[in-house]
Amino acid sequence: MSVVKNVIISQEALRFLVHERRKGDAKIVIHRDDPPISCCNEQPTTFIISLKVMYGENPNDSSFVTYDKSYGIPVWIEKRLLSYLENKPVLISLKKGLFKRLKIEVGSEILQSQ
Repeated sequence: MSVVKNVIISQEALRFLVHERRKGDAKIVIHRDDPPISCCNEQPTTFIISLKVMYGENPNDSSFVTYDKSYGIPVWIEKRLLSYLENKPVLISLKKGLFKRLKIEVGSEILQSQ
């Protein structure tokens, strides 16, 4: 099984998770989001990597858990994404604006945003 080794959560994102905490500990879930346009019940060939935060319950069995190296926060990754994310750095940070939310950057996206 592939292993994602480089998951990093920024300090801003961590503060946001603590501030927005509703019940229990936050669990970050990285999942595959299919594009909104699909045709004829076929699986799309492209996908979007998305984040969601769950409080309390654990994600379903189709997810693999790893931990952020800095803070030990559980990050659940959909098993279909493991081979794609293998050996790529994953940065979870805070997207600022009118509505604050978490954003994810993978591999070369991290270098381009710096």
